[in-house]
Amino acid sequence: MASSWMLLLAVLGGACALPAPEPFAYTQALAQAVNSYNQRPEVKNAFRLLSAEPQPEPGVELSSLQAFNFSMMETECAASARSDPEDCDFKENGIIRECVWSLGVPTPPHPLTPTSLRQPGLVERGGFGRSEPIKGPPGVAV
Repeated sequence: MASSWMLLLAVLGGACALPAPEPFAYTQALAQAVNSYNQRPEVKNAFRLLSAEPQPEPGVELSSLQAFNFSMMETECAASARSDPEDCDFKENGIIRECVWSLGVPTPPHPLTPTSLRQPGLVERGGFGRSEPIKGPPGVAV
């Protein structure tokens, strides 16, 4: 019986000694936000990150931000193709989505979801694309 307790303590002690997970990086959050949006059933063409504020630079951690803005633009690739949007060309006159992501906690406790995308209003970009509002699920403000 004593050896069972020693084994249990050794296993628990080993589990506690595991390194802490890496902080959720800003670039990961941007990529996951675009990927989550592309998985929505109503999205016909995949979207790709167009710009972000602040700029995704090395050392910018998600935990240091209260909110961030980003825009993504429709590509020529079908969303159902599941290809990497970074390998797709932007669609001529494609839709541009302007998004604001507000963070209520320093580090997200769960994976980021498409309902985290917010759009304050339409933003017209000179001839480069057209903007349309993001449609969210019923009862969720977007």
